[in-house]
This record gives sequence, C-alpha cells and structure tokens, in this order.
Amino acid sequence: MKKSLIALAVAAALPVAAQADMTLSGDVSVKYTLGSNLAPTTEASLSVDASEVLSNGMTATASFGVLGNSGNTGNVSLAGDFGTVKGGTSVETLEASDGEDSDLNGISYSGSFAGVSVAAAAGTWNHDNDDGTTDVQDYTKYSASYDLNGLVIGGSNTDGTTELTASYSFGDLTVSAARKDSTTVTAAYSATMGDLAVSVEANSNSEWDLTATYTLGDISITAEDSEAAGGADISAAYASGALSVAIDKDNEVTVSYDLGNADLELVTNSTDTTVKYTVAF
Repeated sequence: MKKSLIALAVAAALPVAAQADMTLSGDVSVKYTLGSNLAPTTEASLSVDASEVLSNGMTATASFGVLGNSGNTGNVSLAGDFGTVKGGTSVETLEASDGEDSDLNGISYSGSFAGVSVAAAAGTWNHDNDDGTTDVQDYTKYSASYDLNGLVIGGSNTDGTTELTASYSFGDLTVSAARKDSTTVTAAYSATMGDLAVSVEANSNSEWDLTATYTLGDISITAEDSEAAGGADISAAYASGALSVAIDKDNEVTVSYDLGNADLELVTNSTDTTVKYTVAF
C-alpha cells in the first residue's frame, strides 16, 4: 500500500510533456476500367498534421505524408509576430510556364509589417523535361510589396532576374503593370450580374482570355475563350444534392455521387469508361 502511494506521488511530481494537437487523415481509392479484365488500380495516401502554441505565443506546426503521388513529404514551420518560417519538402508551390506546377524543397519565409509584405525562398525543385527525364534545379527568390490604399507596388528577384510590378483596383476592374525584360500592362475585369458571371483579362502583348458562366437552377454552362484557343470551349455541370454531372469541352462526362466520407465516380470519354470508389478518413 505504501509503495503504491509513493509511486503515485512520484508520478504526480514529474513534469508532463505538452501534447500538440494532431490530426490523422488519408484516403484509399480503387479504380476499375470497364471492358478490361477489371484489374483494379489502387491508390492510397496518409498524412499527419500537428500544431502547438508555444509558451512564448509562437505556433509550431509539423506535417508529413506517405503513400501519395508525391511520395514521402514533410514540413515544419514556426509562426509569430515576425512572420512564418517553413522548411521541408514542399514549402512553396512554383508556377511553371507549362502549367505543371512543382513543389519547392527547401526553406521559405513570409511576413508583413505596416503594409509591407516580404518573402524569401531557397531550395531545389524537380523540372520535368520533354523526353520524360527529370532535372533537379536550384531556386532562389526574394520579393517585397507595399499596399498604399489599394495601390500595390512590388518587386522580386528570381534566380537573378528582377521584376517590378504595380496594380490598382477600381471596384471590379484591376489594372496592373509588370516589367522584366519589357513592360507589360494588364487589365482584368470580374463581375457577377444576376445568374451571369464574367471574367475578362487582356494585356499589352495582345494576350487575352474570357470566361463566362450562366447558372440556371442546378445547371451551369461555362464558355471559355482566349487568343491561344482560337474558339470558345463549352462545358456544362449539373448538381443536385449528392449527385453531380459534368461535361467538359472534350465531351468527357463525369458523374459523381457523394456518400459522406466516401465518393463514387464514373468517367467516360472517347477512350474508355472508369469507375472509382474512394473512402476518406
């Protein structure tokens, strides 16, 4: 009895380590191609996210993922009045000119002080070549911007190339200018008028794009055009409760049914028809 009391007293006197809030999530999906031997394609991902408010008021976070398409990933960060510092395998998303964005592996910083926003990032990223190979390339970027009552002036240096920018918004209209090798002036307009939503953008390089969406109850129809497309692309979508149906510009039809933490999806196009079942947790 005395030994038990002594053990309880010692346990109560020992310091207890703080426990961070942790979230475990993931999903598993199985996809079948109809008309084949029905051998399934299975995909799975698992991620853990943790966050802890430290005694000094700063917030520390950590996350890692396994089994996903990007392989094993992991990040840590520290945030406070000074801004946020992040390090790991995907500290920033780089926008590639070919539309295939890539994750930056390295370290990044961002912060805002009295209307001035600053950021810096350095590391490596994987560049996909046309021949199917991948090159690991270095990356360094510094940037700063200042918001003066709607007029935003900024500058950045990416791998030794400097760009200066300025933008100002007049309600639904935004006018911006950027100078790198040459000066480009861009105007963008976005507005919703009843059931019609319109977005237009054009620049001094004769580049433009237009998107218009008309919604009629559960049905929406979208038209997209640009100087590169040379003609309008039409798509349509229908959503009612847990059921949604979409038809894209290539006549690919996607039917989805939301079952809560599970989703059932059927996709059919000119090539094949697939059925995919995903369970998330």
